[in-house]
Amino acid sequence: MKKYLLIAFSLLALSSQSSFAGTKTLVDYGVVQQSTIISSQNRSHPLRTMAAGAAGAAIGNQFGGGSGKTIMTATGAVAGVEASRNRQARQQSAQTVNLTIKTNSGQIIQVVQDYNGTLTFNKGDKVRILTSGSNTTVDKSV
Repeated sequence: MKKYLLIAFSLLALSSQSSFAGTKTLVDYGVVQQSTIISSQNRSHPLRTMAAGAAGAAIGNQFGGGSGKTIMTATGAVAGVEASRNRQARQQSAQTVNLTIKTNSGQIIQVVQDYNGTLTFNKGDKVRILTSGSNTTVDKSV
């Protein structure tokens, strides 16, 4: 019995993942040479909108009776179309900022990151460049 417990605990210890304290983030500093905000221009998808309207109508048709069923079907169709339009509008409003930066070590790098409107970059701004793995982000340097 003791042998089996020892074997079981040994296998458990060998198969468990090793724990890590965290990931390493490289920090560099530089100066913005150029900053461009890029808006994604996704095209509209009318077939998706029509499909969402049809799905909404099918769901609405499950409720009510008589003229109420007709009203629920129409309401479901309108709700499906509006949900599709809102989703497409959110996707089209996504923006990124393209930054060209000269690091303190003299390298010229380019970073593209999400733009939320609260953090703007201008030519000459001092910035901090954070790189963790393959992800690089830029913020203002203090």
